[in-house]
Amino acid sequence: MPRSLTLEGCDMPTIEQLSKLFKALAHKDLDAAERQASAIAADEERKGHTTAAQLLKGALSANGAQSILERPSQTAKNGTAALLTGALSERTGTVCLDDVVLRPEARRVLEEIGREFHGQVELRTRGIRRRSKLIFHGPPGCGKTLTAQALANALRLPMYVVRFDAVVGSYLGQTATHLRQLFQFAESTQCILLFDEIDALGKRRGSPSDVGELDRIVIALMQELELSQIPGFVIATSNIPGSLDDALWRRFDLAVKFAAPSKAEISRFARAKAKVFKVPMTKVLLATASRLHSYADVEKAVEDAARSAALRDL
Repeated sequence: MPRSLTLEGCDMPTIEQLSKLFKALAHKDLDAAERQASAIAADEERKGHTTAAQLLKGALSANGAQSILERPSQTAKNGTAALLTGALSERTGTVCLDDVVLRPEARRVLEEIGREFHGQVELRTRGIRRRSKLIFHGPPGCGKTLTAQALANALRLPMYVVRFDAVVGSYLGQTATHLRQLFQFAESTQCILLFDEIDALGKRRGSPSDVGELDRIVIALMQELELSQIPGFVIATSNIPGSLDDALWRRFDLAVKFAAPSKAEISRFARAKAKVFKVPMTKVLLATASRLHSYADVEKAVEDAARSAALRDL
């Protein structure tokens, strides 16, 4: 009789991994089930369980066909190249976390996220999952997108911003397919995938003014967030968190609140930006800044003053 594989002494797949696999099967989402099964096989291989990994990979092969783990990683990218070209914009910048104005609690949790990323191997050996799906929420102009860029720079990860106009399709189910392709990209590429102003996709379900397709988009988004295994991060930002579906919040590992700046914070920020742009902080400029309510508006006002000063010198 052929020898059976024994897993004595091996760490079995976690309940969370198996739960995601079963949920994908329950929803008859075979693509998601294959991705989750592939992730389990890859996890066994990382642990050094070569025999178990080979058995799992072989089980993913139908009638001797090449399994997903044995295909070149570029295959998935090539298959969705047309969508990714239009739907993703790489954003670069030199901002660091020290440059971003953050409340102490927000800075603390973001520093924790960085430590988790650098210590993920140790966490994995202890069976602890690192947090990889974050949502930043707060009023416009308070630094959510800037913080995502600063986190990307701190962790030396590329950041791609999702363009919703290229993701939302006009045909039934097309948007869900596009979301799946985006998350497949995020699973195969260590990066930060940014859903800026996710309110456009994650609105609360059941509104009588919405068509059923919008509800299906929210469900598809939640499934992708729950089932995907991201080597980098998925970050969403929201200006109107009250509009988001309640169940969507539970799919994120961490929600970070960005509060509207106080007048004292506005003043300090304006002075700091004046030094960056090398423009004197006049009473007029300070008064202008004090009437504003967001860091983005203050930065624009200081930059406008610096631009005018530079042109006067010509």
